[in-house]
Amino acid sequence: MAQVKMILVGGFLGAGKTTLLATAAGILARRGVRVGLVTNDQATGLVDSETLRSSSGNVSEVAGACFCCAFNRLLEVCEALVNEQASQVLIGEPVGSCTDLSATVLQPIKKYCSALYKLAPYSVLVDPSRLMESIGGQPSELADDVRYIYRKQIEEADLIVLNKADTITAQQREDLLTLLAREFPAVPVMCLSARSEDQVAQWLAHVTEGGLAGQRVVEVDYDVYARGEAALGWLNATAELVSRQPAEWDAIGRKLMDRLREGLTRLGADTAHLKLLLETRQGQWVANLTASAAEPSFRGQAGIGQQARLLINARVQTDPDSLRAMVEQALAAATGQETTSPVAYKVTDLSCFSPARPNPVHRFGAVV
Repeated sequence: MAQVKMILVGGFLGAGKTTLLATAAGILARRGVRVGLVTNDQATGLVDSETLRSSSGNVSEVAGACFCCAFNRLLEVCEALVNEQASQVLIGEPVGSCTDLSATVLQPIKKYCSALYKLAPYSVLVDPSRLMESIGGQPSELADDVRYIYRKQIEEADLIVLNKADTITAQQREDLLTLLAREFPAVPVMCLSARSEDQVAQWLAHVTEGGLAGQRVVEVDYDVYARGEAALGWLNATAELVSRQPAEWDAIGRKLMDRLREGLTRLGADTAHLKLLLETRQGQWVANLTASAAEPSFRGQAGIGQQARLLINARVQTDPDSLRAMVEQALAAATGQETTSPVAYKVTDLSCFSPARPNPVHRFGAVV
């Protein structure tokens, strides 16, 4: 049996991993390649999984722990995608607050699964604004321990991908490339926009046509790493929405994002990532906020109707209780008095917590 190509894409929350996976899956599908996509989160109810299910490829989710702590589950999911869905290429994205993937995932796969999988060079996506905050010296509200995770993610990359290159000027791009070359001189860098098929095709060529995976194992202080993850409140919520009159779901989604941003401002909480998804029979509407000071992005349409499903994923630097209360208040405000016709909602699933200390199944101290 031929090896299946496995491509893992890391990077901090909001770096654009899901967009890259969706674009890459579409390119490969049009080439006749069967793609399996693997998402990862600390809890179920992941916006990324629902978003990717509307793209090309089969989607499976490893929920409840990061890839390193759920390594055996990761292998089970990959095996099912290959054996049951006939996937020829696997593309996975680990939790955005996770690091030390080379030591805990890449090296074990090379050691124990080399007959099954051919690992591509490990790409780590970076967002221009977050890069300047975390590495470039610009003011940041992220805690030092969170920024420690960010830096370690980049240190272990086989390939640094400067994403969202279309959102910055040529001079800003050159400045960031200079910064990356100074801070990580041994790691190659590629610039792209994950929404550009031509640029993602170039990235695919780079990671599928050769190159070594997991070339670096970095030193990680797990006490600092654990504090960094614990600094983030983590919320996944699913709700069913019903309106007596046809509702404009996109408008309601925008109102909810506004109320959430106001709530985050009152908390003084820095946003690592906030995602909303509204799904109806007409389609999907998705909102993304990758920093408190940034403007949210919107795509898709949920249309007009009387029923919708809402998913909220929030990764915010605050305590879980405050985060949960703020989200509940924002949801009540956006669906109640501010709408022409109030919308009834029922929360069917909600998880709110701070991630537990990472406890990987394997950790290799050197490159295999």
